[in-house]
Formats: sequence, C-alpha cells, structure tokens
Amino acid sequence: MRTTTSLFLAFIALLHSAGQIYHACPVQVHSTYDYENPLNEKWLSAYDVKFYELSLSVSNKSTVISGSATILLEATREMDTMVIQLQDSLQISKVGLALDPVKKEFLELVDYQHTDGAVYIPLGVTINGGSLFYILIEYGGEAGQDRGFFAGITTATDPDYGFDVTYTLSEPLNAKDWFPVKEVLLDKIDSARINLQCDNQLMAGSNGILEQVEPGENNTHIFRWHTAYPMAYYLLSFAVADYRDISFNAALKTEGDSVLVQNYIYDSDATYNTWKEGIAETGPLISTFSKLLTDYPFKEEKYGHSMAPLGGGMEHQTMTTIHNFNFNLVAHELAHQWFGDHITCGNWQDIWINEGFASYMEYIAHQQLRGQASADGWMANAMSIALSATSGSVYVPEESVEDSYRLFDYSLTYKKGATLLHMIRYQLDDDELFFEMLRSYLEQLGSGHALGEDFREVLEGVSGMDFSCFFDQWYYGQGYPIFNVQWYQDGDSLRVHIEQSTTVPAVTPLFKTPFDLEVRFTEGAAVRYRLNQDSQVEDFTIPAEGLVSEVLFDPDKWLLKNASVIQNIPPYMNNGKYIYGPNPVSDKLFIRFLNKTRIDEILVTNLSGQEVLRLKDTDNPVTFNLANLADGPYLLVIESEDQTYTERIVKVSGK
Repeated sequence: MRTTTSLFLAFIALLHSAGQIYHACPVQVHSTYDYENPLNEKWLSAYDVKFYELSLSVSNKSTVISGSATILLEATREMDTMVIQLQDSLQISKVGLALDPVKKEFLELVDYQHTDGAVYIPLGVTINGGSLFYILIEYGGEAGQDRGFFAGITTATDPDYGFDVTYTLSEPLNAKDWFPVKEVLLDKIDSARINLQCDNQLMAGSNGILEQVEPGENNTHIFRWHTAYPMAYYLLSFAVADYRDISFNAALKTEGDSVLVQNYIYDSDATYNTWKEGIAETGPLISTFSKLLTDYPFKEEKYGHSMAPLGGGMEHQTMTTIHNFNFNLVAHELAHQWFGDHITCGNWQDIWINEGFASYMEYIAHQQLRGQASADGWMANAMSIALSATSGSVYVPEESVEDSYRLFDYSLTYKKGATLLHMIRYQLDDDELFFEMLRSYLEQLGSGHALGEDFREVLEGVSGMDFSCFFDQWYYGQGYPIFNVQWYQDGDSLRVHIEQSTTVPAVTPLFKTPFDLEVRFTEGAAVRYRLNQDSQVEDFTIPAEGLVSEVLFDPDKWLLKNASVIQNIPPYMNNGKYIYGPNPVSDKLFIRFLNKTRIDEILVTNLSGQEVLRLKDTDNPVTFNLANLADGPYLLVIESEDQTYTERIVKVSGK
C-alpha cells in the first residue's frame, strides 16, 4: 500500500485554504426500509427454528421429490396456530405435532390449510413462549417453478458434459419451492440433518459432514449429511447427479490444522482433466483467506463443491453449487463462506454485505496468488462494469427489494459493491488496519447477521475515522464523480484547479473524497500528494522543485470515477504559445511550444547582449543545459517561424 509523502505535511497550509483533511458530510436523504416477509409479524415471528431433518427422495432427471420435514421449533410467544411456507404444487400428505421434543410422539393434525405458498396449521393447544416442539410435514410432488436462474429447484443437462443434474437454489425467496420453510433472514437454522435417497448410480451432495451412505430399497442408497453450524434458510441445499468425489485437505491458519475439501464433479475424465487445476486451487485459496481473515468458519465440517449447470455458482454453506472451477468463481463462492454465510445480510436491501464483499475477495485472491498486475486487471474490469451504471445505489431501495434481478445487479451489487471496499481500503491507507477491521467484523458478527450500518460501526470503531459521509455518498447515494483537472506551473509552484460534477447531481451532487496526485518532473523524479476534494471546485498550490512534465490524478486507480487531466499554459505567459522553466534555473532549462515539431533557434545572452549559448534547429520540446553559466540574470531569446520571443531568466547555483 502506497503512503503519502511527508513533503505534503510541510506544505499543507499551501495546499488547501481550509486546512482540513476530513469534513462532516451533510446527511443525504435516502430511503430506509427493513424488508420483512409479509407473514412474519403475525405468524412466523411466533417461533424460532432450531433444527431441521429433511428426508427426501430425489432424482437427477426430475424435480419431483417426496419425503418429510421434521422441524424443532421454540415458541417465542404464546401461539395456537403454526404457519410455515411451502409452494402450492407440493402436496401435503401428513402434518404432525410433538409437544415433547424428547419422546417425539406425533399427534396427527388434519385441520390445516395450504394456500398462497403457506401452510396454516391450527395446533389444537396453546404453546407457551419458550416451549420446544416438533412439527412434521410429509409432502411430495413437482417442486420448483419456472423462474430461470432463480427457480428454487431445477433439473438440467450440462451443455458441456451431458450430465443430468437436479439442484436447488433458494436465494432469495425460493426455499419454499422444495421444503417447508420460514423465509426470514434473522432466524438462522441452528443445525440440520439432510437425508437424500437417490439411485445407487448417483451421488447427492449437501451441507455439512457426510456421516454415512447406507443402502435403500429398489436399487437406491441414502446420503446422510449433518451440519451443526447456524445457517440461513436459503443456504440449505442439495445437488444430485452422476458424480465422482475428488477430496483433499487444505491448510488453515495454524500450522498442522486443515479442513476437508470435498468436490462432487461429474464422473468423467474429461471433466476432471479440464478442471483439475481449478479444483486444486481451492486449497491455496482457503489457506490464503484463512490467514488474512479468520480461519475457514466451518472447519469442523468441510468446504466443497457440487457441479451443476447453473451458469455461475451459489454459496450453499459448506458445499457450493458451481458451474465450473474458474478462478474468479471459485474465489467468489469460497469468500461467501465468510461473507454471506458466516455473516449473512440482515435484510435483502443490504445484499452488499454478501455480494460486494465476496466480489472484492476475488481482487484480493488475485493480489495474493497471482500478483498485483493480475489484480489490477481484475479491478480495471470491475470499475469499467461499475461505471456503466451511471445511476442507482448499492443499497437496494424499497421498491426493488422483491426484484431478484435488481438485488443481484452485476454492476451495482457486485462490481460497484467491490469498489466501495477498495475505496475504504484506500481511505484507511493501511493494509494491516484494513484486514484487522475485516477480522473484527467477522469476530463480532460471525454466525449472525449484519446490515450496512453494522459494518460501518465496526469500521469506524476499529479505524477511529468517520465514514458517515462515505456511506451517504457511495452506499446510499447514486452514480459517481467526474473530475476535470487543469494544471500549470508558476515558477516553483504547481497550480491545480479541479472541478467535480456527478452522474446523478439531483441525488448525490458531490463526492467528498481524498485522492492522490502524482507530480512528475522532467528530470525523472516523481512526488505523490494526498489531497481532498471537499467542494465542487477546488484550487491547490503545490511546491514544484523542478520543471513539471506531467500530473497524474489517482495514479493507482483507487477511485470509481471518470477523470480528465489537462495542462494549461500559464495565463500570463506568451499568449499561450510556449512554456519554459524552471525560473530561476540551476542547470537544465525546459522549453516547449504547442503544436510544433521544431524550434528555429534558442539564444542565451547576458544583459549587455553578449551571446553565451546558442542552439539552432532543435527538437520541440528541448532541454537546454545552463549548468556552466555563472550565477546571475540572462536573456533567453527564442526564434520560431519568424517570431522572436525574449524572456528574463536567473541562473542560481544549487537551486
């Protein structure tokens, strides 16, 4: 991470008249809305989900499923009616209630209604708050609905390898397509057991540890998976196909500690040979993320992949469903185990907590494993995509919260979301602090939930900096800034004029931000300054020890922006025809005409008109060496296209 030059501190009074680095930001008016399942307040909030046991018969050629869900619940208040979500196309054959969670003796309930994606179950008794009880629902039928990528369960044939796969994808509100569920983010499932019965030529992957595979009836076998980690409802999953198991262990933070990496890939040599390097690279990625962040959050169980033709990946806890083993995709879905699974967004409007963080970890994966040049290429692409969204906020507004395509907008949620973290890292200006902040965030909120404001609270607590302005602009605000930078040299000072406009001025008229300015000199030296844009128009005066050849705005490309940099001729100099300098000069004098390739003649005389140096028919621009001249005043005479220009210069040794 580059640091600011100490020279900036010496001249801070010159750089900005306000003399301030950070300023309070007027709070932007933005829509705040905590999305809530419409069933929650009256019905779903009456209980907390403790444990699931799903036992399902599944096939790789159909979304027809059958089986049961046995769910341990804790009443949070008095309740006499139980409501749970399940799509209408799945037929319920039995509902049972067990008031004694130890004996688990189920009383069949028949007076229930299944309508509009929910099951309303009168319990026949009043259950007191704090009481534990089981609900049993036996069901089956054609699961899923034709919603493309966002169908809760899908059967498809892989176009590259020809394998049939049935897989689930419950995010954001599609879990009810295949199992009875409470679709409320704030109620994580404490633990689960998933039993999947399939043809004995197939394999079925799911969450947690595979405890055993046991024979079933009629040429089937049963995969019994168990997880003891808290899990958001949409992360429970399965995938069934003709797989082979490619497993190995990956090192964690502590020497000698490791986690199982279990990959269910299509049972073909072609699949393995195509992706064996990508599969193997999962190990170094787990090790890298564990060392930078915290240990892989589910290390007592596993991390794994189940291949499926879903055109991307889905970060099902401990067992990602994945299309292929492309480096970016593997890094992204693995990162979700920390950001999205271990800490889950507490509201779909704050989906940045999941996707923006996982996207930025792709950049970090490139930095750590493929080098900075590779990471720079990733970030340049990400910023290009983010810049294509000239409006819209990373925070999802109220009117769009049930639109899956808006939630997962590639430009806003993913790529702009990643650049927000990149800019936070820049403002912290300390990589150790940045990763300390991420570790604190994971340690404080792990196994639970977070909103954007929760992350900001941790960020400010660890850094001691105020990021309210940043969030108002970049998270709740819309668009991005456009910088017009103009500069010219005035003796031993550089004058910089910056005007900022934005792509959505009605919503976000200004992005207050620090930025780096790199000043390059004809001698080859370069000095880096960190300045602040606190208003739409800023003027800076920067010391220039030598002749400036170039000024770079945000040279390391930390900021999401468009910018242009223009060199101006000083307003008092030669009607804008040429520039020269420095003046006073110690040895080398730089001269440049605009729109010319040659200079006819350059002459240096003393004040009596005696010639000291002469240069004829020379390149434009040109550097004239005056090192051997005695100190004192001279006349500079320049001839170009029948025009003669005269300037007074001063030679000073050691300048």
